Amino acid sequence: MNSEKLLDFDVIRERLAEVCSSRIAKELASELTPLTDPIAIKTALDETVEAVNSMQMEIEQPIGGTRDIREACSKSRKEIILTHDELWDIYTTLSAYKRMYSFFHSKYTSYPLLSLWIQDMPRHDGLERKFERVFDKKGNLMDSASPKLQHLRSTIVRTKDRIKSDIQAIIHDPDNQKYFQEALVTQRNNRYVIPVKQEYRYAFEGLIHDRSATGATLYIEPMRLVNLNNDLQEAMLAEEEEVRRIYKDLSLAVRKDSNTLMDACERVSHVEFVYGKAALAIAMKATPAIISGAREVKLMNARHPLIPANVVVPTTITLGTTYRILLITGSNTGGKTVAMKTLGLLSLMHQAGLHIPADTGSVLPIFNNIYADIGDEQSIEASLSTFSAHMTQVVRILKVAGAKDLVLLDELGSGTDPEEGSALAVALLEYFRKRGPLMMVSTHYNELKRYAYNTEGIENGHVEFDERTLRPTYRLHIGVAGSSHALSIAARLGVPREVIDYAKQHREGSDHRDMEEVLSDLNEQLRKNQAKERALKKELDEARRMRTQADREKKQLNERRKQILSKAQAEAQQLKQAIRVEGEQIIKELKSQFSETNKTKRQEAITQARKNISGVQVPELEQETRTPVNVNELRTGQTVFVTSLNAVGTVEAIQGKRIQVSVNGLSANVKVADLALASREEMNNLRRKQEAVQPKSRKRAGGSAVERQKHATTELNVIGQTVDEANQNVGHFIDQALMAGISPVRIVHGKGTGALRAGIHQYLKTLPHISRYEIAGYDEGGAGATLVYLK
Repeated sequence: MNSEKLLDFDVIRERLAEVCSSRIAKELASELTPLTDPIAIKTALDETVEAVNSMQMEIEQPIGGTRDIREACSKSRKEIILTHDELWDIYTTLSAYKRMYSFFHSKYTSYPLLSLWIQDMPRHDGLERKFERVFDKKGNLMDSASPKLQHLRSTIVRTKDRIKSDIQAIIHDPDNQKYFQEALVTQRNNRYVIPVKQEYRYAFEGLIHDRSATGATLYIEPMRLVNLNNDLQEAMLAEEEEVRRIYKDLSLAVRKDSNTLMDACERVSHVEFVYGKAALAIAMKATPAIISGAREVKLMNARHPLIPANVVVPTTITLGTTYRILLITGSNTGGKTVAMKTLGLLSLMHQAGLHIPADTGSVLPIFNNIYADIGDEQSIEASLSTFSAHMTQVVRILKVAGAKDLVLLDELGSGTDPEEGSALAVALLEYFRKRGPLMMVSTHYNELKRYAYNTEGIENGHVEFDERTLRPTYRLHIGVAGSSHALSIAARLGVPREVIDYAKQHREGSDHRDMEEVLSDLNEQLRKNQAKERALKKELDEARRMRTQADREKKQLNERRKQILSKAQAEAQQLKQAIRVEGEQIIKELKSQFSETNKTKRQEAITQARKNISGVQVPELEQETRTPVNVNELRTGQTVFVTSLNAVGTVEAIQGKRIQVSVNGLSANVKVADLALASREEMNNLRRKQEAVQPKSRKRAGGSAVERQKHATTELNVIGQTVDEANQNVGHFIDQALMAGISPVRIVHGKGTGALRAGIHQYLKTLPHISRYEIAGYDEGGAGATLVYLK
């Protein structure tokens, strides 16, 4: 059965290949086939979800820059010396592999399935270093690739300079001016020559290498340049041999790593292929379907992916619940075939691990096979009529279709006598019904509509036709059969009115007239109900929008209230801390003023001062209701909220009803009752703090903490200063930061030659209160600035 071609799955492969970033990924796209293993399909869909998230959230993507190195690796195994281009492809590909490895190594938790392909991928750092010693960033073979190559290239440059100098002397010699056709230098047979007039061939001493098309000019190598040209040729031949030797060594290195290179190539190509699926999903505005374990189809607002977005009409298809066969009727060109193809193609895409253009929450089962008989399969060569061609296909499907298959039949029983065709179609549907596959069938026969109404497991559906505009709307409605509207369509296409009237009179005596009228009435009632439904839905959507807006405003108001209270609490806490520091300073001064005889009085004054400071009230935030933890479910490393400390921490140890928790770098033993579940936002904030690995700011007593922080700065610019001047300013700057309790701070020294940066780094090593220092990030100045973390 050629169902994939009938349903245009080959076109989906082509579009997928177009958006894949590498040649091998494009090949994987061209070979994509639907799967039947639920685990494999689920994994493929989830991988695509990760790649979509990456493309939508990450600034830089891990793919790109790889080349197809399979042939180069194969040639290296045969000890064939690789060309410059082949070696450069391997070098650039190694860089791309390294970049991808770094990306997924740092983001394993965000993209676990894709990371599995990369995390144990073989590394080739040694091979990459060999390439780095040979090629520059533009792919040129560097002079320093080997000492011999450097010497030969220096010799070539010096010899060329001597040749050019001698040639210029010959050209500008007044005695030689009459010999030259033009005062220029060119090359023939890789040797420098001068254009000489034909008539002076014997007057100008040298070797003839070529003549012009007219014969008026001879290209002569002056005799004084012969030896220099010979030296140049010898050096260039030696250079070629040395380059060949270097390429041979690199080829042997590639040969040693060829197996692991091929393994890495396969892994990376799979990831690139998944990113291609993600790019296709984004372009189609597609979502992953839910895998149904009960043979249920529920496509919501599904769109055929090959119909332009501004033309396609979304359709909702349900199947496999109360009925297994959906019989679609309605006008020609009304969308019956498109609806069937949409179900078939989206099922194939789903089982190939692709996202489908439908609303989130759409459900599809996994079919063992998808069979389709769609379109006119008339074969002149096989002497088959339309009816015979269709029946041949139906018979093939009939013999193999089972309960876990999907069958799509277009215009069942058409192409022959209507009475016999409808009777045969009913019999075929009954046979399929007993076999149990899920089916979508299109027809114009009223007998089939009646059969569907009266038979369990079969449901009628129709594509809508607007009687007022005499045009199809392409919307699929399930539950009611439709009319073919042949007379209405014929009138719209220009059939004379008298022909239409005659046809209507003839139809009056038809046995199916009553059913057509019933269908027409039902469809008109359906249209009115749908109009009412749309109006109600619009009102409901507006009510939901207003409620959402009200909830959002309420949430914003609460957040603003919390921010104000939090700010007030922080300012009050800071003020209280400042008062405590100031109080201790005053107490220290008081101690020196009181005499020994007034020791008791002095101690009472100190105690009272401290009590007054401790009594300063800090506004408390309203405590939100939190879910207490279950000690039986508590585990080491879990993030929890410590209510007694009003902070988020990490469980370090569980000792009965006492729990050891790390909060802001300090360990505390608390009761289980003091613990509550942390929110997702709090867990993320704690994780970001831990990843930053920033040491606590150092608090120092003495003086006004508020004033010290007010006058302290977090950045020092020493650009243009000498090392001694800069170090003096750096020392003073670090002291201020320590007094103010600020960390980290930034020293801007510029890039330049790097001498100023090196001098400052050497000085920082001698300071006792520095935890560590490092070059600033790209967005903070890069190599032109240093971040200093204080203890």
